[in-house]
Amino acid sequence: EQEVNTEVIEQLSKLPEPNQSTARAAMKQSFSVLCGTLDECVQISDTIAPEHLEIHTTNAWKIGQQCRHYGGLFVGSGAAEVLGDYGAGPNHTLPTGGTGRYTGGLSVFDFLRIRTYLRMEDTEELSSKECQDMVQDTITMARLEGLEGHARAAEQRLRK
Repeated sequence: EQEVNTEVIEQLSKLPEPNQSTARAAMKQSFSVLCGTLDECVQISDTIAPEHLEIHTTNAWKIGQQCRHYGGLFVGSGAAEVLGDYGAGPNHTLPTGGTGRYTGGLSVFDFLRIRTYLRMEDTEELSSKECQDMVQDTITMARLEGLEGHARAAEQRLRK
């Protein structure tokens, strides 16, 4: 860990201004972690949910597939984060502050309108025990939430 910290300080000192000041300010929000195993690395990474996760180790792809929470994943010795930002893609607008635990980077999917629907036509399927059980469960849930109108609407779908 100390070797990593020493190298980071050395590289910072070689940056021109204003880059050096900006990087030093960013380093105040940074830290390094020494892990005993790769599994521990994955666990810590998933807890932190970093904006950029670079994996440069033997079996990097296998390790990357175990990671679940990150903004952008950069796998292999050639996959520098800067290439994701400016050259090879895949994205530069990534979740920060640990929000990678529940969201991903901006993509074309953010500009699509997803529409959901429920189709239940008046058929024998509606009369099935499974469907009628689901309707009864719906009635129960609606009443538990105090939504009597919802419960009554569901009751209209019960088969007598």
